[in-house]
Amino acid sequence: MEVILVPGLWLDASSWQDVGDRLAAAGHEPRALTLHGLSSRTADRTGMMLADHVAEIVSAIDRAAGPVMLVGHAEACGLVHAAVNRRPDRVARAVYVGGFPSADGTCVLTGCAPSPPRTGRPHRHTDPGLAALHDRAEENGTHAVDSLQRLTDPRRYDVPVTVIATEFRADDVRRWRSADQDPARELRRIGDVTILDLPSGRWPQIERSADLADALLAALPAVTVPLA
Repeated sequence: MEVILVPGLWLDASSWQDVGDRLAAAGHEPRALTLHGLSSRTADRTGMMLADHVAEIVSAIDRAAGPVMLVGHAEACGLVHAAVNRRPDRVARAVYVGGFPSADGTCVLTGCAPSPPRTGRPHRHTDPGLAALHDRAEENGTHAVDSLQRLTDPRRYDVPVTVIATEFRADDVRRWRSADQDPARELRRIGDVTILDLPSGRWPQIERSADLADALLAALPAVTVPLA
């Protein structure tokens, strides 16, 4: 199966090299992307919008010969979810590594609802762990990509999902999901959700590449669809 790998800020396709090698050795086809303007902090992002990045991911899906597994890392998880919304019939499983499938109307990069002017961010005072996650995401969030998620196709909820918890814990995800709380609100509406722990730093595809590759391979057998 083709596995499309989308890195978060500020990584490019090369960050997936070790993971991709392991996927290829197991007989799959890794396709790592470098989204325009996100190759470095100093890359030119003039005029880039959320829709442009989503279109790049959708184009990669459309080039695949069959169903794909779509993998997003960190801030790219919202972009990946937007691509799932555009092609729910072409994505056999979506995997969110160190991030979440942000809901319609939320901030793509943080998974938090937009804050009214001069007020605190939602949930910042009710969940310290979630507040710390928001802070880490926002360190990388100041760029020209439009930040609001716009989702319209309810079939996105039919696509199986795996969340791999890295800087937060699987129990945190379950708590946020149970409370219908961003950034995990969308997970409550998805029919098939697997949540795994993989403690690491900000770049698990580099820091724990073998373990991450194993987690992706474990997700693949159940979603492999024979080509016609």
